[in-house]
Amino acid sequence: MALVAPARCAQAAASAAAAVGLGAAGHVLGGGLPGLGGVALAFLLIAVPSWMLAGRERGWAVIASVQVAAQQVMHPVLDATADTASRDALPHDVAFYLHLLGALFMAVWLRVGERRLWAAARRVAARLAHWWDALATPLAVAAMPPVPTAAVRAGFRAPPLRHVVVRRGPPHTA
Repeated sequence: MALVAPARCAQAAASAAAAVGLGAAGHVLGGGLPGLGGVALAFLLIAVPSWMLAGRERGWAVIASVQVAAQQVMHPVLDATADTASRDALPHDVAFYLHLLGALFMAVWLRVGERRLWAAARRVAARLAHWWDALATPLAVAAMPPVPTAAVRAGFRAPPLRHVVVRRGPPHTA
């Protein structure tokens, strides 16, 4: 099912924000402090391919490979904008494996978690719609003008019954 533009943008923005947030958090935990410009640039670099790929559901191979590539693009961007004291806080091979772990986490989140997130959003929307209907129904009934009972009685006539059997009284004794 193809997504319409607002849903596609929301999905791409959420995916990019999660990926950049995970990458920036990894840099902070590793002793680096990425600059705000680097975080914004990384968000744009991740959001554009995310928007291009958000049109339909993707398989594991596509999601994982795009996430690994995105993390490997994001690392130099975040590292280049970090302050000089924290640039080499972790060895590059450790940073590579941590970004690989982050990419795999994002791939699992996108493949499994996103489906569950949207299902939960649909359940919340259905519950809110149910509550809205329950709230709006008494308001709609109260706004209706009262119908005179004589007009209701005059408009309703039951058709005559052709084969009526009346058996009233006590049961017959044998």
